[in-house]
Amino acid sequence: MFTKKTRLALLLTTLCVLAASPAFAQTGATLAGVVQDSTGAVLAGAQVVARQVATDATRQATSGFDGRFTIAGLPAGNYEVRSDFPGFRPLVRAGISLTVGENAAVILTMEVGATEAVTVTAATSQVNTRSSELSFLVDQRTIAQIPVNGRNYTDLMSLLPGVTPFAHRDNGSVVAHGVAMSVNGQDPRANVYLLDGTLLNDFTNGPAGSAASTALGMDTVQEFRLESNSYSAQFGRNIGGQVNAITKSGSNQFAGSAFEFHRNEAFDARNYFDVGDKPDFMRNQFGGTAGGPLVRDRLFFFAGYEALLETLGRTILTTVPDDNARLGLLPGGVTIPINAAVLPYLNEFPRGNGENLGGGLARYTFPFDQKLAQHFAQLRLDAVLANGAQLFARYTFDDAEQRLPTDFPQFPRSFISRNQFATAEYRQALGQRTFHTVHLGYSRTRVGQNVEANTTQPVSEFAAGRSLMGAIDIGGIPRFGPQLSANLRLRQDVLSLKYDITQSRGRHFLKAGALAEHYVSSEFNPTFSLGVFRFANLAAFLRNTPASFIGLTPNGDVNRRWPFTIYGAYLQDDIQLTPRVTANIGLRFEGSTMPVDEGGRDINMPDLLGAPVVGQLYDNPAPTLSPRAGVVWDVRGDGRTSIRSGYGLYYNTNNHQNLIVTVTNPPSTPRVVLTSPTFPVPPFERLTGISVRPIQYDVQLPRVHMWNASVQQEFFTDWVATVSYAGARGTHLWRNSDVNVPAPAMLADGTLFYAAGLLRPNRNYSAIELKSSDGDSWYKALIVEVKKRWSHGLQVQSSYTWSTSEDTTQNSTFFSDSTTATTSAMPEFIEGYNKGLSDFHAEHNWVTNFVWEPISGWRLSGIVRLRSGSPLTPFVQTNRSRSLWSPSLGPGTGPDRPSYASGRNASNAVTGNPAQWFDPTAFVLQPIGTFGNVGRNALLGPDLRTVDLALSKMFGLSRIGSGRGTVELRAEVFNLLNRANFGPPSLVAFAGSADNEAPLASFGQIRSTITSARQMQLGLRISF
Repeated sequence: MFTKKTRLALLLTTLCVLAASPAFAQTGATLAGVVQDSTGAVLAGAQVVARQVATDATRQATSGFDGRFTIAGLPAGNYEVRSDFPGFRPLVRAGISLTVGENAAVILTMEVGATEAVTVTAATSQVNTRSSELSFLVDQRTIAQIPVNGRNYTDLMSLLPGVTPFAHRDNGSVVAHGVAMSVNGQDPRANVYLLDGTLLNDFTNGPAGSAASTALGMDTVQEFRLESNSYSAQFGRNIGGQVNAITKSGSNQFAGSAFEFHRNEAFDARNYFDVGDKPDFMRNQFGGTAGGPLVRDRLFFFAGYEALLETLGRTILTTVPDDNARLGLLPGGVTIPINAAVLPYLNEFPRGNGENLGGGLARYTFPFDQKLAQHFAQLRLDAVLANGAQLFARYTFDDAEQRLPTDFPQFPRSFISRNQFATAEYRQALGQRTFHTVHLGYSRTRVGQNVEANTTQPVSEFAAGRSLMGAIDIGGIPRFGPQLSANLRLRQDVLSLKYDITQSRGRHFLKAGALAEHYVSSEFNPTFSLGVFRFANLAAFLRNTPASFIGLTPNGDVNRRWPFTIYGAYLQDDIQLTPRVTANIGLRFEGSTMPVDEGGRDINMPDLLGAPVVGQLYDNPAPTLSPRAGVVWDVRGDGRTSIRSGYGLYYNTNNHQNLIVTVTNPPSTPRVVLTSPTFPVPPFERLTGISVRPIQYDVQLPRVHMWNASVQQEFFTDWVATVSYAGARGTHLWRNSDVNVPAPAMLADGTLFYAAGLLRPNRNYSAIELKSSDGDSWYKALIVEVKKRWSHGLQVQSSYTWSTSEDTTQNSTFFSDSTTATTSAMPEFIEGYNKGLSDFHAEHNWVTNFVWEPISGWRLSGIVRLRSGSPLTPFVQTNRSRSLWSPSLGPGTGPDRPSYASGRNASNAVTGNPAQWFDPTAFVLQPIGTFGNVGRNALLGPDLRTVDLALSKMFGLSRIGSGRGTVELRAEVFNLLNRANFGPPSLVAFAGSADNEAPLASFGQIRSTITSARQMQLGLRISF
């Protein structure tokens, strides 16, 4: 239900829209131009008609006193434009292709003469002479013909300038539906994904996708556009990229397709880490589409289905105690009596079957059959009404399940999802100068996780009432145990209503709109319910001396249901200052109501020295005003050269993924962080060990200032080059930190020092992991793009991005967002201690894709990617600094950083060898009670280089119905050069339990790749 405050805001928004009489839906395009005679003199009062070729739907306009006209809200597709003026020969301009969100410009030059029409076939200019944003299109040819591993259309974002795939994200996670993308230096969870204007983002604000780590339905997507920097006021919600996809619609001609893509291990090369025979692999991806008229020129349909079934054999490399360690015999002649409580868990570890790694550790490899199944279906109906208005409705269904390994064979996990999206949109011209759109959308995303613990030893659960044992972290060994979140479920329902209107008034093209999105976010979230023990090293495990335990108390309520509403409005004016100069001015108003759990279980902590209380989670921030401004100069007036610059202020209005962290707060669901606990039964009765994860009560909305400047030049035929500078400065960004830490003393040399036995400021609690809005980010990039649109059998897009992305935290909510970093800021008693390269930073990123048809019936297409390595941080397993800092940590990380050895630094600490990526002699344990001097994300991991190619042969079929069919045989090769693109190395350098200890044997070892070895896929498509 809307609150009184929200209803008032929406009423004011609607009044603003109606009074301004201006905006158009995000699913359409705008065609603007000038009508002139052969001398360049403008023709006022010319009649201009745009006809969509597929449906025969028409829209018309009349040129103004300056010869200019604008037609807004045109569905993407192919058009003919006709202009008529007394005494001149009618002109028909064919070959005009309009794309989603495009602001296209044409010049219609008419000749004096008789009544016969002159037909000219020419596309619109590729040079943007009307808007100042940085935006990039993935067109239908690219979607259909470029080789895409997994046929996930959102992965094509990685072809675009300024986009960095976040390769070290947990791809299979319930909160990560595929490879995340950083756009314009912003966090991957700050992007907005739209399908026909309806939101696709899920509860966690993650990317469009499924539990299968992919988004099916590529054959139902017409195209999509990415708005990356300084985009107009019609876009909001978040500070990242705006991905705006549109689906295919039917036409007056029946058309359809059926396809099958197949892979198996016979076509594949061996992965770098495979042992023995190649693992089994079987993948089938199949489906079909159909579309056409139900009533000619009036009613059309388009339907699609796709399924993905896969069994992938994987070789998992991990680390286990060696045979001597199982007897208590460690290197150096150390003999440890094995604690009886530890013995069942020690015996549960598999025995090593690979090389001895030293330090009491051995390599263990095991096979795992990774299975996934996904089904996708979609139906769209389009209608042209008697009054010329257009109406469409679409329903999308996606169901997926994937079974994945962890680092040990006993603990597989499964992810499940079921997503449903529905859209209805009404478009109508109100005369020749005004156009409006009403959009209704519904989105339901449901994701979940199931975990297993197939143990054979008499191991017990760590918390009474849990059905499974928890996890064990041992320095130098990957996490042993099931995922901590147990059988989690997240669901989000969003009902949205949007209204947009545009009007052309002389030199002004006005747009305005209003939006209301009602959310209901529900969760069953037993995060940390199984618990995790941390041991500094193997010796500590054998002795049963754990450093810490994190887990939920046995009884707790982990259900929540939060309704809230996001609302907003915008006004945009594109002003033709001169025939060659256009100004873009906009303002967006946006806000959100307060999410309140329907069960009254919200917990906050306004006083960090006090106690958590039941009540409103935080003080709801006030609505925001976001200005947008830009200027475009058509240098010569011929549409071939432009200079553009834009600026915008953007807010993250949708921050409600942060609600998920509050579920484990006392008193409803206490989460304990215990030091030196008993194993395997932690002392939950220690009430002082309870931790809290509040949201900053006086929270601010994250915001980013964006700016860009670019020069665009058309050269040769159909070629265009763009050179851009893009910048962004983020403030009040989200970050986590344990704020319940004591203040250190400062020694005479300026070193910060923690004496032993210091107490936390709030002694009633352990960690207070505050979700605060005090993070900062800095981004700058030089972007060079060369593009050739399809002509003469060739299409090319090549871009290079040279960028720097820095921040004071990765700004994320979930520990699975990165497998190479903590998601929490360390204590900031040293200025800038948390500032470093962003986790998703990539200094150099070059991507080229092409489609080439050298002779009729043959096609070659491909992608070439070169990207520099991602930032990395080495860790110390235990809190050697004695800062007591203990927030949520992902596996393979730690609470402290080491120091560089004398004469060593980031420039000489990396060997580049996957067997030992870091030089262990470059690091030393920092003196106890101090912080290490290795900076956050100061080192770089392996780079990425891939070449993907597709070769197709097309055959004609005999007449099918009213047309001819085509058979396409297609062979695709991914990672053609079979390069091993290595994943991140082990980052825990030291156990941290003793002075002068050696680095862990596993430090710097790489155990996986982030791309497959060379794989071949065969495809068959029948089209009619």
